[in-house]
Amino acid sequence: MRIYENPEKTFENRINPKSFYHIAGKSEFCLLNGEWDFAFFKNETEILETIEKWDKITVPSCWQLQGYENPNYSNINFPYPVDCPFVPDENPCGFYRRTFTVDKKWGRIYIGFEGVSSCAFVKVNGKDAGFTQGSHLRAEFDITDYVAEGENTLEVLVYKWCAGSYLESQDMFRYNGIFRDVYLTQRPAGHIEDIEIIPNAEKFDIKIGTNAKLKIFEGDKLLIEKDIENELVFVPENPILWNAEKPFLYTFVFEKDGEILTLKSGLRDIRISENYELLVNGVPVKLLGVNHHDTSKFRGWCQSEEELRKDLMLMKELNINCVRTSHYPPIPQFIEMCDEMGFYVICETDIETHGFARRTAGGNGYDVQSNDWPCSRKDYEAEHIDRMRRMVELFKNAPSVIMWSTGNESAHGVNHVKMIEWTKQRDNTRLVHCEDACRKGQFHNSDVYSMMYLGYGELESKALSNDINRPVFLCEYSHAMGNGPGDLVDYCEIFRKYPKVIGGCIWEWADHVVTENGVEKYGGDFEGELTNDSNFCCDGLVFADRSFKAGSLEAKYAYQPMKAMFEDGVLTVFNRFSFTNLNEYKLNIEIKVDGKTVSTETRTLDVAPLSKTEFPVDIKKYECFHGAYLDVSLSKGDFVVAQEQFELPCNIKPTEKTTEKAKLKEDKYNIYACGEDFSYTYSKFYGGFTSIKVKDEEQLAGRTK
Repeated sequence: MRIYENPEKTFENRINPKSFYHIAGKSEFCLLNGEWDFAFFKNETEILETIEKWDKITVPSCWQLQGYENPNYSNINFPYPVDCPFVPDENPCGFYRRTFTVDKKWGRIYIGFEGVSSCAFVKVNGKDAGFTQGSHLRAEFDITDYVAEGENTLEVLVYKWCAGSYLESQDMFRYNGIFRDVYLTQRPAGHIEDIEIIPNAEKFDIKIGTNAKLKIFEGDKLLIEKDIENELVFVPENPILWNAEKPFLYTFVFEKDGEILTLKSGLRDIRISENYELLVNGVPVKLLGVNHHDTSKFRGWCQSEEELRKDLMLMKELNINCVRTSHYPPIPQFIEMCDEMGFYVICETDIETHGFARRTAGGNGYDVQSNDWPCSRKDYEAEHIDRMRRMVELFKNAPSVIMWSTGNESAHGVNHVKMIEWTKQRDNTRLVHCEDACRKGQFHNSDVYSMMYLGYGELESKALSNDINRPVFLCEYSHAMGNGPGDLVDYCEIFRKYPKVIGGCIWEWADHVVTENGVEKYGGDFEGELTNDSNFCCDGLVFADRSFKAGSLEAKYAYQPMKAMFEDGVLTVFNRFSFTNLNEYKLNIEIKVDGKTVSTETRTLDVAPLSKTEFPVDIKKYECFHGAYLDVSLSKGDFVVAQEQFELPCNIKPTEKTTEKAKLKEDKYNIYACGEDFSYTYSKFYGGFTSIKVKDEEQLAGRTK
C-alpha cells in the first residue's frame, strides 16, 4: 500500500496542533509565498529524479487555475471510481521547489502549511522532513535538524488524490496544490508551544505549560503584568463580555526568552436553557446565518485576507450574525476577523463523504451499505479524530466559535461518535454539532438537533416535539439559487416564534465560478470532466463578484434587528437585538404621497434589547394619484439597518387618459416609447426599463431587474 493510500498514516513528523497566535520579538517569521519552481506530472511513475526544466508557479494557488489540468465542479460524485481507500494509478502530482536563507541557525526552526490539497511530502535539503494529509488543515513540521546556515532548498511533492480525498467530497470546484500560506519560523529552543485561554463569562483560565511574563490589556489599559508558571486564573474587576453585537476583546501578550506572542480573546458563556434556547451570556440569541465557502472567481480556493474581510463586511450589511465554515476550517485570520467584527461561528472540520451515496449505479442515499462509509471503518478512525483535533486546537481560544462541527453529509458511524466524545472531553465550553447524527435519529450525540432543508411544517413539528430535548437548528436552508431566498421571511417567523428553534444558515454565501477571458464558467464548461453538476454551484446569496442579488436584500430584511407595525395611528417598534438598545440608532419616519416626501421625523428610541415601544404618528387621508405610504427605517450614520413600509389611507384622484399613441423607435441598445408627456426606455442589454418619465419627471430610482 502506498503511504498516501493508508488512512491510518495521517502524518509523519508533523508537530502537535496548537492554537493560533502572532509571533514577534526575537523570533523570526517569514512568509514563503511568491514564485516557486514547479513541475507537473500525470502520475508518480513520470516523476524524474533530476528535473532539468522547471516551470514557475505562484504560491499560494490552485494548479488548475495556473494552466495545469482543467477545473472540475462536482456536488456529490467523486471524480474517480470509489475503491476506498485506494485512488487511481493515474494520480497527477505537482512538484514544488524554492530556496530560503537562514542567516544564523539558532533555537528551533519550523515550516508551516495552512492548506495543501490533497497531501504533501516535504523535503529540506534532500532529506525527508514530513508528510501530511487533510487539505484545509494546518500542518507544521520541525525542520531544525535538516536546515543549515545559508541557503536551503525546500521541496514539496503534492498528490492530487490520497486516502484522505474520500473525506473531501464537498459541493465545490475540486482544486489541488499549495493553496494557502507557507511560512518559516525560527524560535527559542524552550519556547511556549501552545496557549490555551478558556473563555467563560467571569474569568480567563490560561494555560501555557511553561513559565513566561504575561500582560493583559483591556483596550490600551494594562490590567495585569505578571510572571506565571504553567497557568493562571485571571478575573477582571469589571468584565466586559463578548457577543456578536458588541465583540469586545482582551489582548494577551506573553514574553519568554526574548520571544513575544500575542493574541486576543473574549469573555463569554454559551449555554442551553431549560426550554432549549441558545443563551449567550445568559441572553437568548437567534443564529441568522449563512454557509461560507472559500471561493474566488479568479483564484479558486485562494481567498486573500482582504477578500475574506470584504465577505464579512457585506454579511454585516445584510444583518447576518452567524457563519458556518462549510465544509472545512478557514484560515486563522478569518476566525480572528469573526472575533473582531462579531459573528457566531459554527466551525466545521474538513470532512464530507457525500460521494459514497452515489458509489453504485442509481445509488443516491445514506442508508445503502452505510457500514462501508469511512465514518464506520476502523481504518479511518484516526483520520476522523485527527481532523477534529487539528481544528479544535487551532481555534480553541476564539470567542466567536460557539459550536464545533464534525463535518457534513457523511452518514453517521462510530467514528463520528468518537470524534464527539473526544471533542466534549477536550472542550466543554462549546456545543458540538453533528447534522448526520440527527439525520440517522441518533441526535443524543449532538448538542443541537440539526437538520437541513426542512419545510415549514416539518420545522414547526420539530419545535413542538417533546422527543427532541435540545435546540433545533437548520445548518442549511433556503437554497439561494435563483429565487430560493424568497422563503426567508417565513422561516425567520418560525425562528422567532419558537424559543427552541435557534436559527439557521442559508445555503450559501457566494456563487462559485471560474472566470476565463471575461467569461464566467461552471460545471460542464471544461474539457475532460468525468462528472460535473452544471451550474448548481451558482447558488450564492451574492454573485461571484460579491454584488447583491434580490435574495441578498430579502435576507437583509428577514434578518433585520427591528420589526415595526402600524395600526390605528400607532407605530409599534420591536427591538430584536439581544444586547443592543435602539438608542444607539436613529429611527426615521417619512410619509410619501405619490413618491414625494410630505413629512419627516427622526427619533432616538430608548428600547431595551428584546423589548418594544409604541407611540402615535399623525397622519391624515391624503389626496393622491398613486398612493400614500409611511416609511420607517433604523439607521446609524448613512447606513440603513432595517426598514418597513405601510400603505396609508388616501383618496385616489382619477388620472387623465390620453388618446395619443406612443411612438416607438429603437437603436442598438434600447427601445423607446415616447408621447407628449411620457417616455419609456427599455434596455436590450439589461432586459429591463432604465427610465420611465411622466412630464419630464423620472419615476424610477434605478433600472428594473
